[in-house]
Amino acid sequence: MNKYYRAQEERNDIIKILENLSFDEKKEVLRIVDKSMINSANNVLANDDPPGKPLKRLPTKHKSEVQAKAVQMGRKLFIKIQVDGLIK
Repeated sequence: MNKYYRAQEERNDIIKILENLSFDEKKEVLRIVDKSMINSANNVLANDDPPGKPLKRLPTKHKSEVQAKAVQMGRKLFIKIQVDGLIK
């Protein structure tokens, strides 16, 4: 049986960052952030030899705790930047 990890602490931090936004603002911020992360990952995959299969969405299950934390921490960082841009 495969064991999957989810970085619950980072996910809770993301929820706290987004809690003061309206639903539409949350949706817009998450859409921008996820699209940016997917495009970046696809650029890296395209440069591999042989090229990897492009992502359509971010994975929600990870086989290592380090990978799960890295993805969620990246999301958290980009979300903070987008929310700061919305506030200003």
